[in-house]
Amino acid sequence: MPTSPVGAAQRMAETLSQYGVPYVFGVPGTRSDAVHDALSVKGPELVMCRHEQNAAVMAATVGLLTGAPGAVLATSAAGTTNLMTALLTATTEQYPMIAVCGATTRRERFGRSRRSMDTMAALRLVTTYTCEVRNPDDVPEAIANALRAALTPPRGAAAVVIADDVAGALTAASVVQPHRHPSSGPAPAAYIHRAAQIIRAAQQPVLLVGLRGADREACAALRELIRTTGLPVVETSRAAGIVPRTLEEQYGGRVGLFRNQPGDVVVTHADVLITVGYDLAEYDPGLWNTGPVHTIVHIDELPAEIGSHYQPTLELRGDVAATVGELSGELSGLPISGRSRAALAEQRAALACIEEAARAVPATAAGLNPAAVILKIAEHVEDDATVVSDTGSHLYMARHLRGHQPRRILLPHGPQVPGVALPRAMIAALLRPGTQVVSVSGDGGFLSSAPEIETATRLGLHATHVIMRDNAHDMAAFQEHRRFGRASGVRSGDYDITLYACAFGARGIRTKTMDAFETELRRSLAPATLYDPGVTVIDVPVDYAHNTELFAQLHDSDLR
Repeated sequence: MPTSPVGAAQRMAETLSQYGVPYVFGVPGTRSDAVHDALSVKGPELVMCRHEQNAAVMAATVGLLTGAPGAVLATSAAGTTNLMTALLTATTEQYPMIAVCGATTRRERFGRSRRSMDTMAALRLVTTYTCEVRNPDDVPEAIANALRAALTPPRGAAAVVIADDVAGALTAASVVQPHRHPSSGPAPAAYIHRAAQIIRAAQQPVLLVGLRGADREACAALRELIRTTGLPVVETSRAAGIVPRTLEEQYGGRVGLFRNQPGDVVVTHADVLITVGYDLAEYDPGLWNTGPVHTIVHIDELPAEIGSHYQPTLELRGDVAATVGELSGELSGLPISGRSRAALAEQRAALACIEEAARAVPATAAGLNPAAVILKIAEHVEDDATVVSDTGSHLYMARHLRGHQPRRILLPHGPQVPGVALPRAMIAALLRPGTQVVSVSGDGGFLSSAPEIETATRLGLHATHVIMRDNAHDMAAFQEHRRFGRASGVRSGDYDITLYACAFGARGIRTKTMDAFETELRRSLAPATLYDPGVTVIDVPVDYAHNTELFAQLHDSDLR
């Protein structure tokens, strides 16, 4: 039976809702107002943000935390270009999301209106899929195909461009019903059996788990594999938290930023490396497989990207969870050699020493040791807490914050700009109410997205943001010193966080000692009360004097 004509923007809202998109984040504009109006009547909840880039970060974080695409809505021209960095990050880090971008009318585009631009050309640079809707009857299928593209491995950002006159036109087209992505099933049984033979013959087999290994089903299967085999595990920053407390003794560390850390040593000494859901962009194989000398078993739903330093002996291509589950049965009762156990124990001891050394660094007149601040946060957050790092501070988080649940320790990895921590933490608070949420940034990164505090208080979110302050861009300063023997253009002015936070409805606290920081942190992590605002911003001074020592252990590719 034919449907009655309705606005194309309404069909867009209905299609987003039908496909399970819970929120649309955006900033209003004249070229997207028809969609805003439709969302006010029916569809996902519309959340107004303070800047399009932050809105896109929030949409991508929905994809990261839930596996279902988040959505961002922007107007034409500058509204769309403000999304670009966040869309690039979502595509690089493989977070499913959709961007709906308004555009000038078709007639205005022909006449080169001042608001017109080649939106498609711009968006194709940073998305996995981009289309333009030129007919209102095509709106439902355009949204459906964009959402499916965002969810298709390797996943990422998809975009739909819709002209103002198209969004406002009537259509009789019906909503496209959701189609689930079929599972590819496990890798062939013969390949799984061969992989088990290779692993059983190894002296020091090690699991290297990447981003697709942290997906819900894959993580559950991996935990069973780890439990039944005793295999040592090393995780990338994107797989942080895949080893639970009950299997802590098999955790070998984290890789991806530093040279010669325990995780790197475990990987380097492995004779057989089983990579699970690992993407080369997470940790360049040229940094850990310089020979190449490893026998590599590649487990993923995507084919291996072959290169000089990544040439798997065997590829198990199929659904990661199903493949790992089948492999667990083949490896049940796997004997782990004494040599392997001793090597893992040695590196776990090294991990403990790194933390002890960080705690022992005393505070100075300039401030606290930043590593000690991160370790203090680790002491007070629960296993189901979400802890989010900004750029710069992620170096300390990646090194010192353990985590025991996947997608709970969120570390920036791809082409990020300062300020991602706060909007990401807001989405964690929105989607995980009743759990602790902490974000950490420098003072410069904080100001890049700080106006979203108003958005957080408007939504009634409960979260803690920690500013590690030194009133400088120390990451840039260190690199300038390395290259030129001096730093320039890196110092910034001080600001009063208590007044700033209060202006946006939050509680701002400036601390000076570790005891004061711990007191305020504990208070902010307690359940929200009628007396405390939902958002607390804690300003703590830090001394980055030890950065020279720390950065000497970084891969050069991570200095940027």
